[in-house]
Amino acid sequence: MTMRVEMRWACATLLLAAVAGCSQSMGSAPAADMKLVAELRSGGGTGTGGAVAAQPTGTGWATLKGVFKLGGSAPDVGVLSTANKDGAVCGASVPNQTLVVDPSSKGIANIVVYARKVSRVFDDYKKAPGQRVEFDQKKCLFLSHVLGVQTKDTVVIKNSDPIGHNTSLTPPGQQGINPLLPSGGEAEYKFAKAVAMPVDTTCSIHPWMKAYIIARDDPYFAITKPDGSFEIANLPAGEEIEFQVWQEIKGNGFDVPGLTAKGRFKRKLAEGATEDLKVIEIPASALQ
Repeated sequence: MTMRVEMRWACATLLLAAVAGCSQSMGSAPAADMKLVAELRSGGGTGTGGAVAAQPTGTGWATLKGVFKLGGSAPDVGVLSTANKDGAVCGASVPNQTLVVDPSSKGIANIVVYARKVSRVFDDYKKAPGQRVEFDQKKCLFLSHVLGVQTKDTVVIKNSDPIGHNTSLTPPGQQGINPLLPSGGEAEYKFAKAVAMPVDTTCSIHPWMKAYIIARDDPYFAITKPDGSFEIANLPAGEEIEFQVWQEIKGNGFDVPGLTAKGRFKRKLAEGATEDLKVIEIPASALQ
């Protein structure tokens, strides 16, 4: 009798040990990293398309510059008719600024060049406060055909004409603005986030009026001057940066022979250096 009890007790002990071992084995499985799961579900990181944020790999700062010039004869873009709408102020026609080429230097104005993503920002840039950037209109034209701002800046929309205008600005995925501005009036607008390409800005009262504004989180962008030149200073050195080139006719798909593919190019700049792309010649056929 005693032996039977002992055998039953031994079996029970073994069974309890097996259950405990199974429980311990199950409990030792690695727990899910919920933070990682959330990042994977959301696309991970920040930036365009959910790409993982760039990590610093270099040190120091560098400058990129160049000059865009037209090769050959400029396409004839003509002028824009106003149909004599408010003709006393606007005239019968206004310049077409789709393609602005300097007749003497052949420089192309209003080309945008910007870093798509950077791992770090020059300290003075980070500390600098936002600016109030004027966006005015006169003689039924926006005085800045292409304007660049940072997201911390405030765009001050002004009307210096003796007639009324409205200024419609609606960045994708953001609250837009469309104020009716009397003569001398103004309104303010601040981008909620950076945009991937310049946003068109229009006046429905005078439908030929059109301009573009690009907003970025950092100051690593440039808009070519009338002579076609641009310069972007204090870029992160020692690590590869992808740049985007935009021109109104071709948008972000602006292919520059020998420089861009699908409107983009990459550079790894040396610390303390100024890399000069020199003259970047654009054949007229690329702007048609």
